[in-house]
Amino acid sequence: MLMFLASVLDQMDLALEHIQKGSVHDARFGLMLTDNAIELAMHELAKNKHSELKTSWYLREKYQHTKELEEAMGRVFEAKLKFAKLEGLLTDEQARTVALMHDFRNELYHVGLQHEAILPALSRFYFSTACAVLGAYPIRYFGYLVGIQLPERSKKYFTTRGDYSPAEQDDFAKACQTMEAQCNHKKADTIRALADNMQQIVNEQDTNLDIVAEGVYASQRQTRDQATVECQTWPLAFSEEGRKFAQAKGFAIDERAPGLLFQWLCANYPVRFKKDPIPSWERQVARLRSKGNPHVALENYAAFMEHTAQLREALDESAMAAEAEIDRLIDERRGK
Repeated sequence: MLMFLASVLDQMDLALEHIQKGSVHDARFGLMLTDNAIELAMHELAKNKHSELKTSWYLREKYQHTKELEEAMGRVFEAKLKFAKLEGLLTDEQARTVALMHDFRNELYHVGLQHEAILPALSRFYFSTACAVLGAYPIRYFGYLVGIQLPERSKKYFTTRGDYSPAEQDDFAKACQTMEAQCNHKKADTIRALADNMQQIVNEQDTNLDIVAEGVYASQRQTRDQATVECQTWPLAFSEEGRKFAQAKGFAIDERAPGLLFQWLCANYPVRFKKDPIPSWERQVARLRSKGNPHVALENYAAFMEHTAQLREALDESAMAAEAEIDRLIDERRGK
């Protein structure tokens, strides 16, 4: 058990070192290390419970989460998180935050550097949350081998009592408290970073919607409400989903006039956003900024990003296409 605890502290100390540097790249690395430490702890929790149940037929018969335990012994993060929550290692609020931060971690690992504007604040928030979770880790036994070689970074957190007692049982919880204090996470900073980034996204989409509504030619000019609907409907006109929906509603598709399908979908398809979304999005930014709980703020931010992703992508593409056409016309008039 001591070696496991020391390994977790080793990772968390390295994560803290990078987070304290403050750069986006260090924050990325620190967040990934923090996430790995949490996953190691949740897996160890499952392993310990599995070993405990193996020693007693009575405990196995009485235990109510056997299925969840078996799933947690595998490689799926969500299964480990579910089991850890059942065992009381995390609160519901902490579990939601860990799940969201693990998703961020996966994007950083598989896609590359993302969320640059909020990474430093998020890395501190996740580290602080992890310290609270790990500090409550249940140490049911405290064993170690004589002459154990602990990771170098972990040694400064342990209370040495001679060669035969390299640490005390409560050293781990104290270490987590120490690191959380050194992390210097401030709730207001996390909430402000999320709100500022969300406001920037709304501002960008406000500009995009203006570009799309204005169009390139006078005949393309339309209201922002119309532009909102058309941005969502245009891809559907060329998709199997759009065709099937129209046919199911009795619309006869004319392959010679694809524009008719687009017009019909604009009038009949139940798009998510039926009018200019910017006023609503601005109100959501204001509500997020007023939050006092960073866990709730992160959950609201993530929900906004997921709910608006499709429209934001459509607006980005439509605005880029309009600007590209404008640039082409300018070059054409210049004789290029």
